[in-house]
This record gives sequence, C-alpha cells and structure tokens, in this order.
Amino acid sequence: MPERSSKTAARRSRSKAPAAVPARDTSAILLDVMRSLAAERDLTALLQKIMQKTSEVMEADRSTLYLVDEDKQEIWSKVAQGESVEEIRVPLGVGIAGHVAKTGDTVNIADAYQDPHFNPEVDRRTGYKTHTILCMPMRRMNGKISGVIQVLNKRQGVFTRQDEELLEAFASQAGIAVRNAMLNEEILKRMRTSEILLNVMRAVSSELEIDQLLLKIVSKTSEAMNADRCTLFLVDRQSGELWSKVAQGADMKEIRVPRGMGIAGHVATSGETVNIPDAYKDRRFNPEVDRRTGYKTQTILCMPLRNERNEIVGVMQVLNKRDGIFTEEDEKLLDALGSQTAIALENSRLFEEVRFMKNYNDSILRTMETGVVTLDPGGKLAYSNAAALKIFSGADSYQPGQIFSEFFGAGLNPELVADIEESLKTGKANTRYDLKYLKGDDEAMNINLHALPLKDSKEQSLGVVIIADDITQEQRLMSTLCRYLTRQVAEQVMKDRDRLKLGGNRSTVAVLFSDIRDFTTLAERSEAEEVVAMLNEYFSHMLGPIFQFDGMLDKFIGDAIMAVFGAPLKGVNDAERAVRAALAMRRELKKYNEARVANGLQPIQNGIGITKGEAVSGNIGSEQRMEYTVIGDTVNIASRLEGLTKSYDHKILVNEGVYLEIKDKITCVDLGFAHVKGKQGDVHIYGIPDPGD
Repeated sequence: MPERSSKTAARRSRSKAPAAVPARDTSAILLDVMRSLAAERDLTALLQKIMQKTSEVMEADRSTLYLVDEDKQEIWSKVAQGESVEEIRVPLGVGIAGHVAKTGDTVNIADAYQDPHFNPEVDRRTGYKTHTILCMPMRRMNGKISGVIQVLNKRQGVFTRQDEELLEAFASQAGIAVRNAMLNEEILKRMRTSEILLNVMRAVSSELEIDQLLLKIVSKTSEAMNADRCTLFLVDRQSGELWSKVAQGADMKEIRVPRGMGIAGHVATSGETVNIPDAYKDRRFNPEVDRRTGYKTQTILCMPLRNERNEIVGVMQVLNKRDGIFTEEDEKLLDALGSQTAIALENSRLFEEVRFMKNYNDSILRTMETGVVTLDPGGKLAYSNAAALKIFSGADSYQPGQIFSEFFGAGLNPELVADIEESLKTGKANTRYDLKYLKGDDEAMNINLHALPLKDSKEQSLGVVIIADDITQEQRLMSTLCRYLTRQVAEQVMKDRDRLKLGGNRSTVAVLFSDIRDFTTLAERSEAEEVVAMLNEYFSHMLGPIFQFDGMLDKFIGDAIMAVFGAPLKGVNDAERAVRAALAMRRELKKYNEARVANGLQPIQNGIGITKGEAVSGNIGSEQRMEYTVIGDTVNIASRLEGLTKSYDHKILVNEGVYLEIKDKITCVDLGFAHVKGKQGDVHIYGIPDPGD
C-alpha cells in the first residue's frame, strides 16, 4: 500500500487527512462488495446498490456515484426520490463532484462550509447539513475518468487516509461493475431498438397506399416511442407547406402548417432536432392548438425526415412521453424510425407515381379513337383498348392470353396477321396504310395499321404493340370537320347528322371578318412562293385564337378570314367569344410582326369587323360537293366593318348587337354612326382598343 498512499496524497487538493486508524479487513470488505455487485446487470439498480454499499463500507451518511457524459460535458447520477428514480446532471467542473471529474483530484474536506467549491444552497434547499466530504475519481483501465464517487458525513470523525485508500479500491471494483452493466444495457438497448425497428418495418413495408401508410406509421411510432400522440408532416413540394392527413386523437382530416411556423415548421426549415421538456415554456410552441382541441401538450420531440439525397421531405413529431421526458436514447430511436419511414414514404411515392401513370395511360387509351393492342413475346393478347375492340372484333371485352391470329381473324385477314407475325419474329416495325380489314358478315373497313416491337432497357423483347386507325367515311368526315371546328364541336355535330344535310336554319350568330391591309401591294412586290408562304404563316397564327374560343372557320377568301361563333352549334356568349378571339388575333399579329421585322421583312397590318345578328346557316351546294357556311345581312355588315378599320385608329370594329353583349366585360369606344355600302341607314359602330393600348 505505500505506493498507493503516496499517489493519493499527491492528488489531494483539500485539507490534509488525519493519520490512519487501525486498518479494517479491506480484502474481506471488497470481496463482499464484489459478490454483491457481480450479480446485478441493471444499471439503475447497480448504481443504487453501489451507493448503498459505499455508505456502508465508508461508514458515511450518504453516497453518490456520478458518471461522466463526455458528449454533453456533464456528470450525471440517478437518485431515489420516493418510489421513483430521478436523474440529476451537473456541468463538468461545477461543484465538488464536477471539479473532481474534471481535474482527477481526490478531495477530502473536513469542513464543507469552509471550501470554496461547496455550494451551501443545496443544503438550504434540502434541509440537509453537510459536514465532511470525500470525493474521488473513478477511472477506466486506460486511466480515463469515467465517474466520481462522493461520500458525505462520516458518522464518526472525518475521513482518513485509510478511508481514501479503501474508497479508491472500492471505486476500482465499482467502475468494472458499472462498465459491464453499461455494456449490457447498451446491448439490450440495441436489441430492443432492433426489435422495434423490425416490427415497424414489418408493419409499414407491406403497405403502399399513402393514407393507410400514414396511419400505420403514426400508430407504430407512438407505440415504439411510448408517446401519447404522433403526427407525421410531409413537405408539399409545390407550396412548400407542411401537411398531414393524420393527427392521432384530434378531429382533423388534414392540417397544413406554413414552413417555418411552429415547432414542426421550424424543424422543417432548420433541419434541427427539437426536444422540449416543457412545451409551454418554449416560445415556438403555439398553445392555441391546445385551447382549440382541449389537449394538453407537455413534452415534444420533433425531428426532420430526409430522403437518400439528404433533402427534408417531412417532419416526425411525438407528444407527451408517458413516463417522463424524451431522452437522448429516444432521439436515436426516432431517428432510426424516421429513416425507415422515409424509405416507406419513398416506396409509397413511387407506387403512387406508377399507379398514376398506369391510370393516366389507361384513361388515355380508353378515350382514344385509335385502337391499341399489345401482345406478349409469345404472340398472346395482353391488352386491348375499347377502340381496338370496336375495330377488330366488335366485342365489349377481350380475353388475355388469346392467340393473336384468332383475335385478328387469320382466315379473313392473312396480310395483317403475317405483318404482326413478322414483327414478333424479327423485332422490326411494319406499317400498312389503307388496309382493308374484314370482320365477317361482309363488314369491312379501311384502317391504317402499325405493328411496333416493344423492348426493355436491355433490348430484350416485350412483345408487339399494334396501333390501328379507322379511316372509313365517318373518320374521314371527322377529320374534315376538324379543319374548320374544334374537335369538341365537331363531335357534337357528328352526333346530329341532320346538320350536315343540304338545307339551312335561321339563328343568331356572331360573324368575324379579318383582312390584311394593302395585301395587293404587298403581293405585287413579292415572289409567288413568298406570298403563299407568308399567308400560310399568317393564317396559322390567326386560326389558333379562333379555335381557342370555339369559333368555326367558315372560309378563307384570298387573304381574308371569315369565322362564325354560334353555328353550327349555338354557344354561350357568342359575341364575347368572337371579340376575345379578335383581341388574341391582334396579340398574335404583334408577335408575328416582331419576328418578321427581326428577319428584315415588312410588318403586316390587318383589320377585324365583328357583328351579331340573325343569319342563315347550313350546307350549300350539291350532293357531290357542299360547303357549310352562313349568309345574310349580318355577314355583309361584318365584312363592311372590317373595311372601315382603314379609316379609324381602332382595328377592331363591332356593331351595336356585339356592344350590348360585351359592354360590361370589355372596353368599348363609341365611334358614332357610319354609312356602310349596301345598307340602308347608318350603322352604330364601336371600337375595341388593342391589347395594351
């Protein structure tokens, strides 16, 4: 023992210890302590037992064992408070124990109130009177300080050198026991964490529906974290807000939080983990939610969720731990749960995208008038949309797995079947135009057909897709109508075939006339090819606005355009749509002229006249050739108003019928009365300012 005594004396930083008293049987005491401690594996219970044994061995009133938390630069201990155990923490270097943990000195104090490191406030708060103190570091095998043992108030006298030697030996044995218990506890924690994670993964990995997945995540997270509630917020990529469809225990289907607002918003913005032991003392907490729901929030643990690119995709928030506050271990567990949650959410997102694309493609294929059939590599039917069924079989459904030759009627259509078979064998595309397809019973149609090979990313065959268009008379007629009408209007016209017969009907329509200013002069100065090219470009720009507002192209008259709104189908606000189309045409003309000037060409000017009134509409001509048009005074006046734009600053002129419909919606300028050729009496005209005027 001489060497140990000299070391102890060298480390002593307080009052000199009294001379040793007759030695106790140190070996017997330590052996008894080791037997007592060796059987205990629970860290909390072990700390309590060490403190109890220390008091007995040292014949002291009280003992405390502090362990060093290197990450937080603190020492901590678990102290019995009634039936519960409370954790206390002291900053490294503060107080007697903190000083010993930091310096490694042994401190033996004969009178606590005379020592500058002693804090008498603790005695005043607890009512306990501290007299003598012996405090000693607890070291690992490498000499690093792992903790501090502190004993208070020796029952008889003061702590001696013999006490120091005994406590040093005791601390060495206690350190080994604590180290073993901490390792055991760490193993158990990892096992529990792994078990929890495994259970959560099993629960959420089988769920891909986002709503059900969110329900499972919050339920399992609450259970794993031993928390009262859990809310999973996701980041809305478009608005940047946080939203949640699930808030356990609260009557909310969906809640939204601006990013940066509240605890969850702060975490989503900063990316920090927030652990709050008392919500009402944190300025970021909004108590209004509690007042509205009647719920009392006490503790909060909130953590960001990150994807594999380290982007914050959401926030996990748990409330009110059932047995105290959320600890550092809880943070680690929630972090692990969050990683699994992020993976599950990403899988769900991918599933949603795949399902959306499938539904999107199915919707497109269902509504397409083009027939689409897919075959697997073996030539068996995999899919057919409704249009293909109508073209090829006339049935309402198809049988997956049917041999393609049966589906396409090999006996009646050998050329088609041969083309498809060649594409299956060679992987090459085949195209047939105006192919005659027989469905039996002398029913035939003309189709355009494309057989295209399907391949994966490795160029392995996935089969063949067959695309077919019915180009019989009805389809040809629809194609023709779409040159003059929007497809929506054309489809409505096709439903009422009587409109396509020779004859007419009288109705109120809006007529738009547009003409290029000084076109004759422009044409005379240009080559014929240039004039045609210019007209094609100009008409392309002008027709878009007409179709945009559901107008019908009646005809091209040289460089002029005649369009009708309200025929062949009566629309809503026909005159307003005609004026808005005219304004859009002027905008398009401005863009077109900017491009012409940039290419060194002369800009083009036009005028537009619009009238609303009664006209006769219908097909005019013969059974061999007919043209749908409108005729009457309303048409003539529109043409005359277009001509009058040469004399006015306003390049869009309308009659009173148009004005009465649009006066409260579109700016109009009263230009008074003007005489128009072919019309008895003057016409009241109004000007429409150009866009931007």
